[in-house]
Amino acid sequence: MWTTIAPLIGVVLGGLMSLLAQHSVGRASERAEARRSVRELAEARRNERLTHLIDFLSAVQEAERVAVDRHHHNMTDEQWQERARQTIDRVWVTQKTIHILCASEVNDAARGLAFAVQRVIRDGPDDPGEPQDEKVWAHIRPSRRAFLDVVRNYLT
Repeated sequence: MWTTIAPLIGVVLGGLMSLLAQHSVGRASERAEARRSVRELAEARRNERLTHLIDFLSAVQEAERVAVDRHHHNMTDEQWQERARQTIDRVWVTQKTIHILCASEVNDAARGLAFAVQRVIRDGPDDPGEPQDEKVWAHIRPSRRAFLDVVRNYLT
C-alpha cells in the first residue's frame, strides 16, 4: 500500500510546491510592475512640471523684454501697452499653473518673480540712472535667482 501512496504524496507535494512557486513569482511580478508604474507616473509628472516651469521662465523673459522696451527704449504707445498687458497676463497664468502643480516653495518663488517683473514693467527700476536695460535686469535678478535655486532643489 505504501508503494502506491508514496508516489501519490510526492505528486501532491510537488503540485503544491509548484503552485506556491507560481503564486510567489506572480506576486513578485505584480509588485515589480507596480513599482515600474509608480516610477513612470512620477517621471511623467516631473516632465509636466518641468514643461510648465519652462513656460513660466519664457513668459518672464518676454516680460523682461517688455520692461526694457519701456524703460530703456522709451516705448509707451498702444501697441506696447497691449503687449505689456498680454505678457503680464501670460506670466500670471503660467504662475498659477505652477501653483497647481508644484510645491508651495516653488509657487512662492514664482510669485515673487512675477511680482518683481510686473513691478518693473509698471514702475521701472529703482535706480533711474542710465543704462536702464541693466537696471531692469538688476531689479529682476534676485527674484529670478531665488526662483531658479528653488526649482533646482525641487527637481533633484
